Amino acid sequence: FAELWFLSVWLAPQVGPVEAVSRWRGPFGARHDFESQLLSVEVKATTANRAVIHHINGLEQLVPPEHGALQFFSLRLHEEGGGANTLSILVAKCRALLDTHAEAAIAFDNALAEAGYSPMHESDYDTIHLRIVEEALYRVVDNFPRITPAMFKDGVPSGIESVKYEINLAGSSHLIIAAAPADMQL
Repeated sequence: FAELWFLSVWLAPQVGPVEAVSRWRGPFGARHDFESQLLSVEVKATTANRAVIHHINGLEQLVPPEHGALQFFSLRLHEEGGGANTLSILVAKCRALLDTHAEAAIAFDNALAEAGYSPMHESDYDTIHLRIVEEALYRVVDNFPRITPAMFKDGVPSGIESVKYEINLAGSSHLIIAAAPADMQL
């Protein structure tokens, strides 16, 4: 949901829907969810009520690309019966953006399939209604909360296969680049 929200509400208005779809690399196992030559964006959603807490999958996920910057998009959601958003509504919105772009529409559907989305389950997707509580785009710099391989003086300890951890963005408001799509500048 969060990647599709970022694609349709934040990125497509900035770079156009075709370019936005071409940057969506998360479903294909890329390190960051959206990638371009000079900018990558990692996208996370949370339904946590006590704070803006996100699960990070691995030491590399919040390492900037070799050339360019890394940004972090945080989407806080609340599941509620009166919520205006469902996954299938968001997919339909993305498809409408690509209505006149056949190749990009095919690429979008391929990415959806790769992510595990199936039109056969749309009625199930429609049972979860979401309200957007908070969204923000952060600059990932040295004081952004994260663990990276560079933090281990002698390298990652031998025998460590994977690291998963949680970050809390409550004290990171000074790193917000944009609190609304209209504030985003690429």
